[in-house]
Amino acid sequence: MMTIGVILAGGKSVRMGKDKALLNIEDQSMLARTYQTLSKTSVSKTVISRNDGLKGHFADIIGSKGPLSGIHSIAMRFPFSNLLIVPVDLPLMHVDALQALIDKGQDTRNNVRYGKHSLPLFLHNTKTLKQTLDYTLRCTNSYSVDGFCSHFPLVELHANKQSSLFNANTPDQWRAAMQHFFPNTLKNFSEVVNEPFK
Repeated sequence: MMTIGVILAGGKSVRMGKDKALLNIEDQSMLARTYQTLSKTSVSKTVISRNDGLKGHFADIIGSKGPLSGIHSIAMRFPFSNLLIVPVDLPLMHVDALQALIDKGQDTRNNVRYGKHSLPLFLHNTKTLKQTLDYTLRCTNSYSVDGFCSHFPLVELHANKQSSLFNANTPDQWRAAMQHFFPNTLKNFSEVVNEPFK
């Protein structure tokens, strides 16, 4: 099975206070930046899980269940492709870190992630996986990616660069990430995202 890249960008960004997918780093949105990073791996193509109604974006089939809804949506629509799933809120993610997930997943035929980090995640999109995803969303009250992954064999890799797994979910976390790109400036990092956080 070929592997496709999946960008999870359908969240409500409640803690950030604005859409994380549209935050900019050096005049490039996080959505575009994540797409570009995935394009440098061996994925056959990249698709976007996003509930904005735009052409080419895939909305949740079963909504309001968090990241698992996005994973389910893509797994069902691309039943014959393995999935490299990347959230849109990893501003320091490296190509090598994603490629390592693909390589290990294809070599071992297992699902793969970094340590206890739920995402990014390589999934073998088997019939059983799709059935379990669908059952979990429709018939249970547990929608965590961790909980879902506990049903399958999982390989946990060690990240050479822990910074690549840094999530930016809040304004403070975003500003901390921006210091990686602008280490020698004292500028107000709210300027980097085009308008001040409220």
